[in-house]
Amino acid sequence: MNALTKILAGAGLCVVSGMLAAATPPDLAPQVYASIREAFCPKPAAAPGAAASAAAPAVDPAMEPARVFDDLYFVGDRTTSAWVLTTPDGYFLLDAAFHGNVEGAIVGGMKKLGLDPAKIRYVIVSHGHNDHFGGARFLQKTYGARIVMSEADWAHMRSWPQRGSPAPFPEQDVTVKDGEVLTLGGVGVRMMITPGHTPGTLSPFFTVHDNGRAHVVGYWGGDGAGHLPPEGIREYMASADRFMKHDPKADVPLSNHVVADGTVPKLALLKARRAGEPNPFVTGNAGFQEWAGVLKSCAAGFLPPG
Repeated sequence: MNALTKILAGAGLCVVSGMLAAATPPDLAPQVYASIREAFCPKPAAAPGAAASAAAPAVDPAMEPARVFDDLYFVGDRTTSAWVLTTPDGYFLLDAAFHGNVEGAIVGGMKKLGLDPAKIRYVIVSHGHNDHFGGARFLQKTYGARIVMSEADWAHMRSWPQRGSPAPFPEQDVTVKDGEVLTLGGVGVRMMITPGHTPGTLSPFFTVHDNGRAHVVGYWGGDGAGHLPPEGIREYMASADRFMKHDPKADVPLSNHVVADGTVPKLALLKARRAGEPNPFVTGNAGFQEWAGVLKSCAAGFLPPG
């Protein structure tokens, strides 16, 4: 077993006869889609008399931070993602993780990568659940970072019950509207409000570079619709449809949970990438739209018959 095969096997990728079975983004897509369906689609009813499956072993949430593009870095853990977009005048941080993870995963991860957390200028919180706004107050108070949310989710954040360890609320700061572009150091992040998962979920678009070549990220801000009433599910589906068609140049699907965009196996491929090989996070626009369509189809599965 060669070094690359060992890396991929450790990340859960199939290997066949010592060769890569999923070496390129198109080949990796079925695994990513299976992960989405497992996490966010309705679960089939158990057959009568079926034995209960054994509990999955606990997984260490720690993940190594990584540079994914010239100007985009992963600093999340094995469940909740956070991403640093760098500019000449400081950084955008997309999502702030749980309150208990911000110092270790985000701040610690940035320092490992040689990024100064004091240069975080904006924290774009995708939606008002505490696995994404949890670290915002710490970043606001410690580094003076501006916290960005939609108007609807500034309110939703305080009304929705928190899960896990409760987080302190950040002070209300920057409120953005659909279509607004937040600019820093000549880099723009275009906001799209995609109601569904929450009333004002943000799903921004922005440009990154891979060895100098530009690519467009579409960052889906709210995974999962199983908690919603039928009208909320339909709203989620309409948002996903609008999101997938929003930018014909979008070719990098990202989200704020690693199960939604294949971050773990893609990081393994990226680590083993050789000069001239494609970046596994780049899928092309057709792949981007297909990925968003899987998220939409999972939501549709929760609608009542008829």
